[in-house]
Amino acid sequence: MRPDCFECKYGELGHPCRSGDGAFDFAKVAAAIVGVARAYQAADVAGGEAVVGDDIAWVTDCEYETIEDHPDLLMPLIVAAMDACATPADASFVAAGLIENAVVKHGPALIDRLEALAQASPKASYILSGIWSQRGSVNEAVWARIGRAVAKHPRMSNDGRGPHDGGTVTVLDERAACALMRDCVSDTARAISL
Repeated sequence: MRPDCFECKYGELGHPCRSGDGAFDFAKVAAAIVGVARAYQAADVAGGEAVVGDDIAWVTDCEYETIEDHPDLLMPLIVAAMDACATPADASFVAAGLIENAVVKHGPALIDRLEALAQASPKASYILSGIWSQRGSVNEAVWARIGRAVAKHPRMSNDGRGPHDGGTVTVLDERAACALMRDCVSDTARAISL
């Protein structure tokens, strides 16, 4: 079963999250998630309201429904979203949105794959290090495992809100983080059979 969001089901959107053959299009959804991130980033810089184009506005409902009702689609979507991140700002949006919400809702079901991916991919680890467990919203055992998984690679920040294993935290500078964004997480995911 694929997401069938309200506007697609009862409106005239025509399921923009699907490819021509009707399959869920992970790359298209991930690109739209990052597109929304960039609209908010531009608004922050300009000091105004985010202007999200109609061509990608649908993704907020799609992302929500996928997290709520389609956990089987989450790992491929997370990997695609990590690949879509071209900047550290993109990565922080994907971490704080899609990934954090998925971990809060489905952490125990996702942790084995997230842990393996973070240990094998510096980019995945960097992005995963950007989630927070606000007010203990992430399962404690899952949070501890994420902290250990991201300890192997440099992180997004050391402000104390992200996952931590108690060891020394190395934070990437902007230049190194931008270079890291060129890595292809999906190649790593395939190599470790995710």
